[in-house]
Amino acid sequence: MTAFDRHILVLILVVIPLTAGCDTASPPAGSTMVVEAWLNTASPLPSIRVSSTRALSDALTPEPAQPGTRLEVALEDRTVAYERSPEDPLWFRPIDPENAPAAAGDRFDLRIDAPETSIRASGVMPPEVTLRNVDISAPALPISAVLIDSLSVGLDSLNLAVNASTGYIYPVQVSLTWDDDAFDGWIETRLQPDDAFSSSLIDFFLLPSQVFRESSARVLEDGSLQWEGVYAVPVVSPQSPLPDHSLRVVIRRGDDRFARFVTSRDAPNRREPVTNVSGGLGFVGGVSTDSIRIDISQ
Repeated sequence: MTAFDRHILVLILVVIPLTAGCDTASPPAGSTMVVEAWLNTASPLPSIRVSSTRALSDALTPEPAQPGTRLEVALEDRTVAYERSPEDPLWFRPIDPENAPAAAGDRFDLRIDAPETSIRASGVMPPEVTLRNVDISAPALPISAVLIDSLSVGLDSLNLAVNASTGYIYPVQVSLTWDDDAFDGWIETRLQPDDAFSSSLIDFFLLPSQVFRESSARVLEDGSLQWEGVYAVPVVSPQSPLPDHSLRVVIRRGDDRFARFVTSRDAPNRREPVTNVSGGLGFVGGVSTDSIRIDISQ
């Protein structure tokens, strides 16, 4: 069943009172370094964010890495040194901003040395991914969507009280095509319109983003790979035209560690995503990313 075959979308959000336990254990002494780096194939090495955790009683603003922290990235037979950004102490930037791009298959090793700790992370740069084609289609008229905002369940009965509202959406179908580089890795796709439902509930029934093993993508006759997703654009009436809007399409290729990180970012049972950093927290990944922005009008 395609998105256009669904004439009514019923979205249900169940709100059930829960008793949550609190973690009263004291945090360990000292702080933990947190690093976030996305190294992109065929691009110069980027700026890298480095911070330190703080006690729960402190303000929530991030804490910069300790003074004297040194950062460098080894890439095959060369090493790129970093310096702290004078504009923002949370960021380190390459001393040589024109450093040569990372190539597919290059091994990278990130090293951070601070007065009280050190961090290591490594990986291999994936093949470059490039969007070959983006096809977009939408129905002539919007469809009805029934949005159920809450569901109250009586503790001593089976009576249900439901508050629902009806709206209209255009489900816009997008097809992405890219080359198969025989890479045993993962793909993340994202459709990011500038006008979409504020609630993420409808995304459960549509498919504006996905993380999947690349070998599971649809193979076309010419050997290229294809993914199809759907996002929603809300309108006020069944006669409303599709509003003019802008759509950003993103495709990203990475390895198993990349997949574990991106699929654990929103996991409700985790306090932080899966890390691939030794000696600290965060993620250092070699990825290949391509994106395009498209203006859409009916």
